[in-house]
Amino acid sequence: MRAEERMEEQPLRLLVADDDEVDRLAVRRALLKAGLESQLVEVGDGTAALAALMEQSFDCALMDFQMPGQDGLEVLRKARAALVETPIIMLTGQGDEHIAVELMKAGATDYLAKSALTPERLAHLLRQTLRLHEVQQQYRTLAEVLPHTIWTSRPDGVLDYISRRGYQSNGIPLGDPSQWPKAIHAEDLPRVMERWQHSLRTGEPYEVEGRIWQTGGTWRWHLIRALPMKDARGRVVRWFGTNADIDDQRRAQERISRLQAVTAALSEALTPRQVVDIILTQGVAALEAHSGAVCLLSEDGQMLELASATENVRHLTRSLERIPLDASLAVTEAVRNDKLVTFANREERDRRYPSVARLELPYEAAAVMPLRGSRGVMGALVVNYAGPRTLSPDEQEFLLALARQGAQALERARLYEAAQQARAQAEASEAQLRDLLAERERMEATLQERDERLRAALWAGGTGTFRWDIRTNALEWDENLDQLFGLPPGRTVQTMEDCLALVHPEDRAEAARRNEACAREGADFEMDFRVVWPDGHVHWLSGKGKTFVDANARPLYMTGAYVDITMQKQQEAEARQLADFERQILGIVSHDLRNPLSVIRISASVLLAREGLDERQSKSLTRIISASDRSTRLIRDLLDFSQARLGGGIPVERKQMDLFELARGVVEELAASHPEREVELKLEGDGVGEWDGDRLAQVLGNLVGNALQHSPPNTAVWVRCRGEAGQVFLEVHNEGAAIEGAILPDLFEPFRRGRHAGNGAGSVGLGLYITRQLVLAHGGGITVSSREGDGTRFTVRLPRRAPTPPPVPRA
Repeated sequence: MRAEERMEEQPLRLLVADDDEVDRLAVRRALLKAGLESQLVEVGDGTAALAALMEQSFDCALMDFQMPGQDGLEVLRKARAALVETPIIMLTGQGDEHIAVELMKAGATDYLAKSALTPERLAHLLRQTLRLHEVQQQYRTLAEVLPHTIWTSRPDGVLDYISRRGYQSNGIPLGDPSQWPKAIHAEDLPRVMERWQHSLRTGEPYEVEGRIWQTGGTWRWHLIRALPMKDARGRVVRWFGTNADIDDQRRAQERISRLQAVTAALSEALTPRQVVDIILTQGVAALEAHSGAVCLLSEDGQMLELASATENVRHLTRSLERIPLDASLAVTEAVRNDKLVTFANREERDRRYPSVARLELPYEAAAVMPLRGSRGVMGALVVNYAGPRTLSPDEQEFLLALARQGAQALERARLYEAAQQARAQAEASEAQLRDLLAERERMEATLQERDERLRAALWAGGTGTFRWDIRTNALEWDENLDQLFGLPPGRTVQTMEDCLALVHPEDRAEAARRNEACAREGADFEMDFRVVWPDGHVHWLSGKGKTFVDANARPLYMTGAYVDITMQKQQEAEARQLADFERQILGIVSHDLRNPLSVIRISASVLLAREGLDERQSKSLTRIISASDRSTRLIRDLLDFSQARLGGGIPVERKQMDLFELARGVVEELAASHPEREVELKLEGDGVGEWDGDRLAQVLGNLVGNALQHSPPNTAVWVRCRGEAGQVFLEVHNEGAAIEGAILPDLFEPFRRGRHAGNGAGSVGLGLYITRQLVLAHGGGITVSSREGDGTRFTVRLPRRAPTPPPVPRA
């Protein structure tokens, strides 16, 4: 049964813990007014509250923060330590954020200031709490059937739940999830804890790999993840986590990485000796063996010849440099039968191969893998262990892959060796030499064709290429670069100094500095610069170059290309000039119109103040004053728009003020100018802060004026000011028709007017744009929601203080 259905169909069983009878009565009245049927168990101190939580089952507990004996926080911590899962809502005397953080860390489901205790608020919190508790119960039921270990923790990181799989697999004492660090490998625990502490500080998701103890006596790699669950205020109320076994995947990835390293090393090996050494060193290192050797089959196929051995056993292998294939040894058995041969300890070795017992070899266990090529077994790889050892299936698979790759590389090396010998012999033959020359001519023709295609492509794209030999300072470039630099075709530029001489004097020093960095450090080149043609014209070029270095990181040469971007630079300059011109024209026109309008309004006001005017004259003068006021507002909007759009934002002058008093004055003024409309103001909390009063009056006036203009005449406009810790919210709501969905995304853009904007007197569509810019200038934000039947609501968020700029990093 869902939480909402449960609250409607059966009484809630609630624990109310408060030493004040008046506060308990307030809770009972709030429940009654909210229409919530409930069975209350009331206690007056913390000791009784803890006892009730330990002995009885409740749907929820409402607990006072301040109680005699044990306060609410102490009761909360003890209840959570005893694994009491009852949701607990803490009642506080004041909405202190510090107290709220401590409560949420201790495991409180939510908290409620007694001053904000209303039937609606209490009912909302109970529904939300029961819904969250229901989800948690469903989650824990699901967690028991998932193949991963599931766990949860309180906001402060203290674990309060681990699925049964975690207790069974990791050896954590049943019912005591706080012992989880003991299951983490000592080498991984600092890294796991550091990442976990970072997530607790930042509220970011958590992911780390670590080894976890398994009840069977092994350590296995797990991927540990945690995601925070946050409430509507953005606070973390619970952490949800999983431990997924990735040991098999990690080991598979390690095998792949090792095989990739082997493949890379074998690809560079040219001789059979190099291949044998790589197989031996890689096999011994990857399998953590004590020693090893590689034996290859002789040409007649009757003997195994020692090709290489590790240094620590080389003195013991002198008597085994040539081994008859029919000898009773592990290496000969592996080659004869073409299969992996292993023995796990000294007893098994001596029993199967008695001839080895008298040699007193320094190892007990070994594994021998045949090296099989395309034409049969070529030899074997031997790895030895000083103590007892049994290879795991993964290690056997790796040994098999290593032997397979080694055999293929050995074949390639032998073929390469044979090819080298054949090529040396072929060079002595005139016929073969002619063939080689013909092949060379064909290759040169192909390269020439490709070079011509590349040149054509570069010419069509207006791109010139160059190659700069850093060691000799020789510069080679194509004919396209001659055109880009305004030069005639030919070898007119041969060094980097010749090229820099063509660069504009103002850009030459920077280009030289960057070239020097390329030659000194191997850095890459990238720069837009000007060049001066011989005829005096200036062109813009964009250049990029890649520097190549030798094995010791010494720069060798650079290759790169230049492209003409003169047209692009001209377009950018024209765009900047146009923007400057628009800003100047708009500012000049708007500013110069104020003076004549001011004269018109003052003159009309003086005439209107005279006695003896008839009604027609008074109305005409009133219309003149009204028209000048609308024009003044239009000019103010245009000036603000010019400042916001082209001048980097509207400046504000902050000073200490009461936003609630400002809102009351603006609302009273608008209500007086619209006596036929009802404008209601609601104030909650504290409205003191640092703002620009004139600008915020403009914001509130725009929003309330819009609400009056775009709502039916017989409806009210509501203005709500709500103060919270650190910020204040302004809400303006009207019951007009919903704003079209296609208009909402661009509502705050300049020159946007809705289809139902009325007559639009005194507006050019800048009001909401300027309103948003003023809010942003205060470090706040503005949102709008509009739905049919619910009207339109603008919400403004204003920080009480100017945001502190981040510290400037030290050089």
